[in-house]
Amino acid sequence: MVDAIDNEEFRVFLLHGITGSGKTEIYLQAVARVLERGEGAIIMVPEISLTPQTGERFRSRFGDQVVVIHSAQAAGERYSAWRRLADGRARIVLGPRSAVFAPVKNLGLIVVDEEHETSYKQSAIHPFYHGRDVAVMRGKLENCPVILGSATPSVESYNNQREGKYSLLTLSHRPDEAELPKVRIIDMRLEREKFRGGSSFSSILLREMKLNLEEGRQTILFLNRRGFFTVLVCRECGYVARCPHCSVSLTYHKGKRLQICHLCGYTAAPDRSCPLCKSKDITFSGRGTQRIEEQIKKIFPQARVRRMDTDSVGARDSHRIILDEFKAGRIDILVGTQMIAKGLDFPNVTLVGVIMADTALSLADFRATEYTFQILSQVGGRAGRGELKGLVIIQTNSPRHPALLSAVRHDYAAFFDQEIALRAELGYPPLNHFISLTVLSRNEDKSLRICEHLARLLRPVMAPEDEIMGPAPPPINRIRGRYRWQLLLKTHGVVSTLRALGQVLPGLGKDRDVKIEVDVDPISML
Repeated sequence: MVDAIDNEEFRVFLLHGITGSGKTEIYLQAVARVLERGEGAIIMVPEISLTPQTGERFRSRFGDQVVVIHSAQAAGERYSAWRRLADGRARIVLGPRSAVFAPVKNLGLIVVDEEHETSYKQSAIHPFYHGRDVAVMRGKLENCPVILGSATPSVESYNNQREGKYSLLTLSHRPDEAELPKVRIIDMRLEREKFRGGSSFSSILLREMKLNLEEGRQTILFLNRRGFFTVLVCRECGYVARCPHCSVSLTYHKGKRLQICHLCGYTAAPDRSCPLCKSKDITFSGRGTQRIEEQIKKIFPQARVRRMDTDSVGARDSHRIILDEFKAGRIDILVGTQMIAKGLDFPNVTLVGVIMADTALSLADFRATEYTFQILSQVGGRAGRGELKGLVIIQTNSPRHPALLSAVRHDYAAFFDQEIALRAELGYPPLNHFISLTVLSRNEDKSLRICEHLARLLRPVMAPEDEIMGPAPPPINRIRGRYRWQLLLKTHGVVSTLRALGQVLPGLGKDRDVKIEVDVDPISML
């Protein structure tokens, strides 16, 4: 790596280091080398919530040479940081995916921390791009090395190093030979029998939380679902309260006393009776982070409990305030979504509880197993990062699932070998590329017709070995009142397939009600 920096050589290094192994220290030393040469660096993190802690470490080492850029900043603050970089008064920028475009002078290094994270892909608004892939391309254009760091590399990146495109660097131990946390899998099917109806928490998790509180240690509880209840159901006819604009159920948020659609933001007061059969036997079901927070406060009234998810960090700097309080020991139990699973380092956290590990496994997405392995490994890695030993308790209905068993053993290689074999059998990425074509219209029939017509136009101009899958509705087939039909192109040659698309898309005509989204290497299949 040092040679690549000194020789201004474009190379991609995949830094595969277990959680707590010191990847950030590697970044810091690499940046120091770059600064000695009078060059600058881009440090990318997957979430805005990680910028305070990571920014603090870089500022403590490099002072005013560091600026932070992200979308939650005021426009004036972002402009000031941008100008300091462009003028050369600051030489290090830290931020989420948009930081890859920052005007760093004499760029000598790009670091993509937690490179596997899906938040690096921008697919909600145009242009669609993957921050990690743009980082690699910018490194190539500017002849500088790129470091991709992760404890759980994406299957794509790990496959690239297997094929010799990336250089692998490995950190297989924590500093001072500190132990990785022990992991226990709890079969919640047995727990439900024990409690006759079920509980959010196993008896073992509650016992360990009680012990942690008594010993003055901190706990993280992870559930990747916001809200209080996840669905409102009629027990008589089976009615489920759904968003009128999207094909998803509404989530109840107790603080606001509203049901909210997490896709379009639609809100509604909860029904007191079923709108279909008029039955009063209507009830909430499921659990979200708000409900977990409330339950924990009732079970452990003496504990200081906080929640960290998108709903609780809406105000400016609120995520930094929560993390500062947690670091200072003013929070005993932190409940949260994937925000708390990434890159955070709190030495007094000795217990991590995963409330329900099956959430991602049920997704209609070929990457569901990969996501599950990554999130369990990452959130578990928050435990035992100091001198105290850590324990991770994973609650699940699928205790024998391969992703869970690999996570328990901290065995990335076993996970990768099994996953790449399955994908090779199906010809899925990274063995081929997917290009998704989504046709959106307020008229479902029109959306389907155009999708079918697009498939007919594409077949003659695509390579014979390429495959067109669909049309088919994605699992969420309506968002913000627009129906969605999808084609999935499986191809080995992205450039030639995009040329083919360039030939046929103009021939579809112009209908203001119709929108066609083209996403190369889509992250989500939903």
